[in-house]
Amino acid sequence: MDTQILNSTFVKERVETFYGYGNYRGNYWFIGMEEAAGGDFDDINNRINTWAKRDKLDIDDLAEYHQAIGYPELFEKGARLTVPVWRAIIRIILSEQGEINDITREDIRKYQISKLGRRHEETCLLEMFPLPSPNAKVWGFNNIVDLNQLKFLSDRKEYEKHCIENLKRVENISNKIKEYKPRVVVFYSLNLKYVKHWKEIIGSVADNLKKIGYSNKEYFCIGKNDQTVFVIAKFPRAVPSEYYCNIGKEITAKLAEK
Repeated sequence: MDTQILNSTFVKERVETFYGYGNYRGNYWFIGMEEAAGGDFDDINNRINTWAKRDKLDIDDLAEYHQAIGYPELFEKGARLTVPVWRAIIRIILSEQGEINDITREDIRKYQISKLGRRHEETCLLEMFPLPSPNAKVWGFNNIVDLNQLKFLSDRKEYEKHCIENLKRVENISNKIKEYKPRVVVFYSLNLKYVKHWKEIIGSVADNLKKIGYSNKEYFCIGKNDQTVFVIAKFPRAVPSEYYCNIGKEITAKLAEK
């Protein structure tokens, strides 16, 4: 049976231009490693082809895009709350805004449906790397692309090197933050490999980040410049909800500092 191959032009353009979802002018930016998705060829092909049909945007509308790829139930009445990263993001925002004392699943569902990653709302969800992958231990693109045209997808190491060194994604994200000056930027991963990139994006503020936590495992780092509060936090995997609520409250306190 012939091997299934992704459209090389679309993949190349996606890698070079796609950054995430939402609104660059939003107050709340969240930056992760990559979109946790794309478990098989059909899913990846659908995601990339749909992105291409939607004008190959550098930043798309989260709900519209997911409706287009076949997941409308994530943004309809009674929406499924199956994405841990989204739940964590929403808890941070609602806690920072301080309008809800006890955040319920319905509060999270309402925000997910109406505001999360929407093009005219208050959040911006960016990825360090532009292709979807179920997790950092999985790399299947070398089997589904033409490596004669996309040699940098031969393995994850080459792909990440290409994104960082050739495409300068760290520098590009840093420049976007300087341009739009969001109130809050949260990076989610305490893996030292990625913390290095987070600190490069943050710049000089990274030298003065304060570590806040209750144990060696349950902590986050926070700092501030004249425009923005920066947080480096855990990736949302088996993390108590209170962890993200505490981040929101610490952000509020940091924003109030003179």
